[in-house]
Amino acid sequence: MLPINSQLTSHILNLTSNIPLVSTKKESSNLLTPVINQKLFYYDFWGPNYKAMENKHVIIIGGGMGGLSAGTYLRMNGYDTTIFEMSGNPGGLCTSWERKNYKVDLCIHWLVGSGKGSSFYERWNELIRMEEIRFVNHDEYFRMEDQQGKYISVFTNLDLLESEFLLKAPEDEKEIRKFIKAVRKFLSLDLIPGKSDDIANLWEKMKVGWKLLPYLPCFASYIKYSCRDYSKKFKNPLLRKTIEYLFDPEMSIVFSMMAITWFHKKTAGYPIGGSLNFALKVYDRYIESGGAINFGAKVVKILTENNKAIGVELENGETHFAEYIISAADGHATIFEMLGGMYTNEKLLEFYKTAKTFPSLVFVALGIRKDFAGLPRSVFLPAAKPIYLDPETKLSEVGFYIHNFDKTLAPAGSTLITCMLETRNYDYWNKLHRDDPAQYESEKKRIAGELIEILDKRYGGAKENVEMIDVATPVTFKNSSGNWKGSFEGWLLTPETGFRRLSHTLPGLDNFYMCGQWVAIGGGLPGVLSSGRDTAEIICHKDKILFKVISPEKAKVPEMA
Repeated sequence: MLPINSQLTSHILNLTSNIPLVSTKKESSNLLTPVINQKLFYYDFWGPNYKAMENKHVIIIGGGMGGLSAGTYLRMNGYDTTIFEMSGNPGGLCTSWERKNYKVDLCIHWLVGSGKGSSFYERWNELIRMEEIRFVNHDEYFRMEDQQGKYISVFTNLDLLESEFLLKAPEDEKEIRKFIKAVRKFLSLDLIPGKSDDIANLWEKMKVGWKLLPYLPCFASYIKYSCRDYSKKFKNPLLRKTIEYLFDPEMSIVFSMMAITWFHKKTAGYPIGGSLNFALKVYDRYIESGGAINFGAKVVKILTENNKAIGVELENGETHFAEYIISAADGHATIFEMLGGMYTNEKLLEFYKTAKTFPSLVFVALGIRKDFAGLPRSVFLPAAKPIYLDPETKLSEVGFYIHNFDKTLAPAGSTLITCMLETRNYDYWNKLHRDDPAQYESEKKRIAGELIEILDKRYGGAKENVEMIDVATPVTFKNSSGNWKGSFEGWLLTPETGFRRLSHTLPGLDNFYMCGQWVAIGGGLPGVLSSGRDTAEIICHKDKILFKVISPEKAKVPEMA
């Protein structure tokens, strides 16, 4: 499992040291919940007074970003919430951990909504104070190199990007200009989701459709292509490879085009301090709002009665009950294990059978006593010979994320470098881990060694200065997150899925909702944030409560007499 961070443990203890704790007989001793007597207090959005209302209790499965988002918005609206999180960390895979003198960062490479030019900036500000976070906006997104040392830079400024593509691949001028023109079309699109389809009325759906209308021809022209498929339109082999890896090769090229617009507008920066620091800000908001969380508490079953969700059963046999149950956990485990596959239909079964998840990873982190100054945030380097990951996966090039822009991740003069090596062969790694642990460890060392050789050959001074090596496999991702097939996110946004969102409810089951990356197609923290928010709004709608959003400045739990 991904390790419990000592910095995180200290942070949680400091955060909760002055809060009186209470636990019921069946609750574990690490359930952190402020004493708020028998009534739940919340800030009245429409005035300066606190109100009291009778508790309605919501249990949330999973303390990742989706669960924390849903819990915080529910607290804003007067619901009592308890999160059951299987690991020892909040934030799910939005995390970092310590290895020797390095902080290994896993998740955020760029965050949509980091700048004021995006509506998602205001969404994030509903949860946390974005002005307190320092973001880095890179001039160069990544660089693709070939065996001869030639390279193409993917600049985040559209004018520079167009000039670079034309300079390095003049034979593709026509398609380059067509591509850049299409990307510019999306510059004026500010994608902020409206109400969830679960509760939106016809007029609200029409307003969203009307806003998208000017962009539909562009969507129609490109949504049918994955990055890999679209790359085949280019003659230049290096540009073809560059386009293929604008994002995930299987992901829709439209997503990559929109990402370029976010970079250009400086609304997709990297938060200094890394993923865990960002996740802790959302966690802090949830705890400060009076939400409860129980770490090391794995839910194995969702309890139902007369087709209503009524509670959960934990791995240790404890049962807990509430008016509503939300799963922000793995979608496949929720539907087919916790609920035993009892609440599905043909459409949902077909989607889980045919839709593509994000792949899993062999994730390699290297701490090197070298500053790697002047290099972009990411460089794709060719391998002299293909790197063998498993019987189905061989890599001819590797993306190195060079974290020289965040000095909090490494000692002075040193650099954290990470590699996300994609594979869809979870079964191979799981079998190896189970049946031959020694060979499992040997394979991890071999892969890390081959990556170090590539770095050393290209830049020199790497091999003899390696101070830290850490390798996670698909088994690590499955064990730490519970994600189906060890996926590092949920559903890929492909030409087949488009930009649709899955329902937050399951057919035939009342008082139950899903949120997180297994509802928000395309992955990413903004989609997870919106999914959690939507779920809270859906529950308010069912209870005929006006959904309210309370800024962090106003959201203070009153002192109790």
